[in-house]
Amino acid sequence: MPQLRQTWDNQHFFKGTDDPQIATAIAEIRDNVGQISMACAPFAEYIDSAETLPEPEFDTLLGLLRGIHQTRTELNKQLGNVRTYITTALSVDAQDTHASAIMPTLQQISAEVSQALTPMQVFLNRVRSEFVAAVVADPVLVEMAFLLVHQRKLRDQLLSVAEENLITGLAVNGLHTWGNLYTELAGTLKCTVNGETMGLAKAANLQSDPNRETRQAAWNAIRNAWTGHQQTASTILNAINGWRLEETQKRAQVRELHYLDRSCHQSRIERATLDALMATTYQQRSIGQRALKAMAQVLNIPQMAPWDLQAPAPTIGEPKTISFDAAITLIADAFRQLTPEMGDFAVMMAEQGWIDGKPTPNRATGAYCTRFSDPREPRIFMSYAGTMTNVITLAHELGHAWHNWVMRDLPPMQTYYSMTLAETASIFAETLVRDALLQQAETPAQKLEILWQNAQSAAVFLLNIPARFEFEKRLVEARKQGVAIAPALKTMMADSWQLWYEDSLSDYDDMFWATKLHFSISQLGFYNYPYLFGYLFSLGIYAQQDNYGADFNTLYTQILRDTGSMTAEELVTQHLQQDISQSQFWKASLSIVEKSVASLEQLVDN
Repeated sequence: MPQLRQTWDNQHFFKGTDDPQIATAIAEIRDNVGQISMACAPFAEYIDSAETLPEPEFDTLLGLLRGIHQTRTELNKQLGNVRTYITTALSVDAQDTHASAIMPTLQQISAEVSQALTPMQVFLNRVRSEFVAAVVADPVLVEMAFLLVHQRKLRDQLLSVAEENLITGLAVNGLHTWGNLYTELAGTLKCTVNGETMGLAKAANLQSDPNRETRQAAWNAIRNAWTGHQQTASTILNAINGWRLEETQKRAQVRELHYLDRSCHQSRIERATLDALMATTYQQRSIGQRALKAMAQVLNIPQMAPWDLQAPAPTIGEPKTISFDAAITLIADAFRQLTPEMGDFAVMMAEQGWIDGKPTPNRATGAYCTRFSDPREPRIFMSYAGTMTNVITLAHELGHAWHNWVMRDLPPMQTYYSMTLAETASIFAETLVRDALLQQAETPAQKLEILWQNAQSAAVFLLNIPARFEFEKRLVEARKQGVAIAPALKTMMADSWQLWYEDSLSDYDDMFWATKLHFSISQLGFYNYPYLFGYLFSLGIYAQQDNYGADFNTLYTQILRDTGSMTAEELVTQHLQQDISQSQFWKASLSIVEKSVASLEQLVDN
C-alpha cells in the first residue's frame, strides 16, 4: 500500500513562498485584470439606459460578455492557485514572512478584479430581463445563469459604479485588514498549559484530552490568552460589524435590507427557511440538553462544563490514540458503504499529500477544506493528534473534499455553492463514519464511543451553533447603537449560552466571542446557522437511503453537483419533493437526533 502522507505536497504549484514564479504569476494576473478592466469599461455607458436597452445592441454586448467571461475564467484559475498556495502556507506557519507579505497583495488584486468587473456587474443587474434571457441562452455564457439571476434579486441594493468601486477598494485596507489581524493573532498567540508553552492550535486539541484537569487547564489557558488581548478582539468585532452596517445603510436607497435577509441571500436560502429552522430547533433544544446531561452522567460529574464539551468518551485503561493511517482506513471503509469511489478518494487524498494534519509551532487553529483551481485539487487542513474527535473532523473535511471532487468537471461558475449547502456534504460524511462504527461496535464500551460522538454533535449543532447565532444578532443590534466593549460582549455571550444551554452546563463561556474565529471572518457574517442547516439537512438526505436503495448514491451525487446552480429550496423541491420553509422537514431530521440521544441515555441507564 502506498505511504499515506500527513503534510501537504504543493510543489507542483510553487516550490515555496519565496519562489520567484509567484511574482511572475502575480504579474500575469495583473495583466489579465487590466484586460478585463478595459473590456468592461464600455458597459458603463449603457447603465443609465440598461432597462430600455434596444434589442439591436444585444449581439454587440453579448460578444463583449463572452470575451470577458473567458478571460475571467483564466484569471480566476491563476489567482485561485496563488491565493490557495499562500493561504495554506500561512495556515501551517502564521509567521511565514514571505506569505504574510504576499497576502495583502492578493487581497488588493481581488479588489481590483471586483472593481474591473463592476461596470459589467452593475449593467447586468439593471438591464432589462430580455437581455438576461439572451445571456442565459448563450452556450458560452449559460454557466452564469444561476448566479446572475440570484444576484439580481438584490438589484435594488446596488450603488453606482464609482460607489461600488470605492467600497471594494476601501475594504482591502479597512474591513479585511481586521480579519487578517485576528488570523495573525490566533496563529501567533501562546498560552501555557500545565507548565508547557504552546500555540492555540495545540492547546485546542488538549480540550479533547481524557483528563478533565488537562481539559480545564487548556480551556483556561486559551481563555487567558485571549483575555489579554480582549480589547483588540473587541475592536476587530466592532470594526467588522460597523463596516457592514454602514455599507448596508448606504445601499438602502430603495429599501432597507435586514442583515439576516442579506445573510440569507448569501446563503441562498429564504428568510422563511431560516426562521423555520431556528424556531423548530429552539422548540426542541431539550434534545441537545439531554445529550449533555447523559454525557455528564457517563463522566460521573453533576453537570458538563465548557471544558467538557469536547471530552472523549471514557475508556478502560490507557486512552487509545488513533494513528493518522488508521483514521484514513477507518474513514475510507465507512465511505465505501455508500460507494467504493468515495472510499478510494479518501485514501488518494492522503497518498497524494493533499491533507496537512501534522502539528507545527505557529499553526492556525481550526480545520478547513480548500482547493486549487487548475488542476482542480482539494486540500484539507487540520491539526491531527489521534483523538476520535480528530477522526470525525477529518471525515468532515473529507466530505467537503468529496463535494469538490464530484463537481470537478462542471463549469467553474456552477461550482460556487453556498455555505449552507457546503456543510451538507461534510456532515453527511461524518454521519457515514459514525454509523459504520456503530454497526461494527460489539461491546457497550465500543457503542458508547460512537453514541458519545453523536451526542457531542447534537450538543454542538442544536445548542452551540444557535447560541453563536443568537450572540451575533445581539452584537449587530448593539453595534447599531454604538461600540460594544469587551464587558458587554461577555454579557451578550453568556446570555446567548443561557438561552440555549439553560441548566445543562455548569458555566457559560463568556469569552467565546474572542476565541472563536468565525465571528471575525471579514468576508461574511453569520457563519453559524449554515452548520445547523447542514447538520439537519444532511440527516434528512441520509434518511432517504432506504427509500431509494441502490439509486441513493446517484441521487446524493446529483444533489451535490446541483449545489452550485440552485437555491436550497429549489434543490430539495427538485430532488426530494419537500419544502424546507416548513417546520415538518426539520422536525423529521430532529427526530433522528433524538433517537440517537435516547440510545445513549438507554446505554447509560443500563
